[in-house]
Amino acid sequence: MLEMQMKVWSAWLDTRGRAIDRVAEDRDRGEVTATTAMIVLLVIAAIAAGAVIATKIGNNAQAVPEP
Repeated sequence: MLEMQMKVWSAWLDTRGRAIDRVAEDRDRGEVTATTAMIVLLVIAAIAAGAVIATKIGNNAQAVPEP
């Protein structure tokens, strides 16, 4: 029984290793594009947030009465 379990375990590990290698090969193809797109989106969001904050600060500064 132990011999059969070892054969199944060995086959499982071999199949898993091959599947992981194949997925790793496929992932490298679009990784740079996906990463670059994510960075661009985050930069755009940061610029938009900065613009909103600057606008609110400007509006609050204009609302302060003159002494």
